[in-house]
Amino acid sequence: MTILVTGARGNVGSEVVRMLREGGHEVRGSARDAAALDLPDAVSLDLTAESGFEDVLRGVDALFLYPTRPSGATHFLAAARKARVSYVVLLSSPDVYEGPADNPIRLGHLPAETAVAESGLPYTVLYPGWLAGNTRRDWGAAIRAGEPVRLFSPEAQFTPTAEEDVAAVAAKLLTERCYPGRQLAVTGPESMTQRAVVETLAEELGRSIEVVAETRSEARARRPEWMPAAVLEHLMDVQEAAAGRVAPVNNTVERFVGRATSFREWARAHQGDFASR
Repeated sequence: MTILVTGARGNVGSEVVRMLREGGHEVRGSARDAAALDLPDAVSLDLTAESGFEDVLRGVDALFLYPTRPSGATHFLAAARKARVSYVVLLSSPDVYEGPADNPIRLGHLPAETAVAESGLPYTVLYPGWLAGNTRRDWGAAIRAGEPVRLFSPEAQFTPTAEEDVAAVAAKLLTERCYPGRQLAVTGPESMTQRAVVETLAEELGRSIEVVAETRSEARARRPEWMPAAVLEHLMDVQEAAAGRVAPVNNTVERFVGRATSFREWARAHQGDFASR
């Protein structure tokens, strides 16, 4: 049985590949450019294409799907059904069911959910909580440089969720097909403010990290080029609404694969990502 993992370079996808391989499963990883993958069976895959999927899907029995563009991957899923793929695990976003119906993150992920639901393939949708790796992406450069971490809403609460835990749930589903036709939220084991997350990083690194609260206009001025303005506005709305409110925690990780990873444990394991350079 070959399992195809799309987005195999990503924080979650790469962990899915690792866990499946460690479990002795045949894994085929894909990226838009297979040369970027250090895998024995790597393939190039453009989920927005309309055809040409035969080689990618040959011998594939299960599929981890993470479309990064709002095309829905309709043609790819039709080809997957024709190739007799028997199960799909889709990585989506809780913004699909939370917040305004027109929020840009929902609009980016909903086409894929619709396409999977209409494909006729058995599937499970995963909604991961606030990924622990967001700290590395959003604050890593500042922390490594010894600069303050600038937050729009320091008291906003989220459930830091280890990518490894999300990947472990996905791998379990891909190999056991134990939750067809359902949606699963995957959270970390505790609700934490963003300020507490920074403080935990500081404690694990053994040095202080200053937190600076910023205004909307200041956050807009620092918007990274890769982030659309509408997404930033939505994220600030979400953070504003989450201030002073305990974030929901569930036991999905415990039920599927055992004990969930705390943010402190994640930070301890990833100290090198934040080390001064």
